[in-house]
Amino acid sequence: MKNISQPRYFFTEMEMGNAFQEKLLSPAGLPGIGRFDGIFREITCGQGIPDFIALKTYGSLKQLGLSRNWGPLDSFIISLLSPFAPRTLSHIVKKSSFSVESTRRSLYHLEKSGCIEKTGKGSYLLRQELENKHIEIWAFELKLDNPKRAVFQAQQYRAFAQRAIIVAPPSQIKNYDRFEQALARWGIGLTSFDPMTGVFHLVRRSRKGKPLSKQQHIYAMSQMLVSKNVTWT
Repeated sequence: MKNISQPRYFFTEMEMGNAFQEKLLSPAGLPGIGRFDGIFREITCGQGIPDFIALKTYGSLKQLGLSRNWGPLDSFIISLLSPFAPRTLSHIVKKSSFSVESTRRSLYHLEKSGCIEKTGKGSYLLRQELENKHIEIWAFELKLDNPKRAVFQAQQYRAFAQRAIIVAPPSQIKNYDRFEQALARWGIGLTSFDPMTGVFHLVRRSRKGKPLSKQQHIYAMSQMLVSKNVTWT
């Protein structure tokens, strides 16, 4: 008997993503979650490429700009600094193990972009807008099928995001029952979304948590600040 392969859905993952983007940008935002300040699509982060990253900001993050992409040293310096405890050049060099010249160059660009401030004594402070408490990163992973892969990717996003959410078609939700313990352990949310009808349903709320890596969090944020693929709401 000849096997006839038929599509499981009347839409592709790309079409699902386009419809979900419209939902994210709707005036009311996502049911049960609300609106976001910024929506990004497929930005490369240290731990993968989420289909969408959404920001809730509590400062003036979207007014900041960067003169270049951040590298590992830039991200490390930002993760080391705070708005209230000045750090000297020698201290940063000692902690980072980079050369004085490289560290000085990175500090210059970060100061020029307005991300850090130099004190009168020559030490460095982080801009308050870049503190974790002012920025909440939500990472969304869309999957037509393969729930195991979706859970793994969402777990990776917790390295830089305060919240991670899986978005799946309604018919796939039951397939996530066997991953209930993993979802609970990592605080991963689960939602159903039908791109044909636009109906979004919150199945499991995500649990807000501190990003597992401050450096990964800062790096992801730096990619957002220089991204042109963003919509500020």
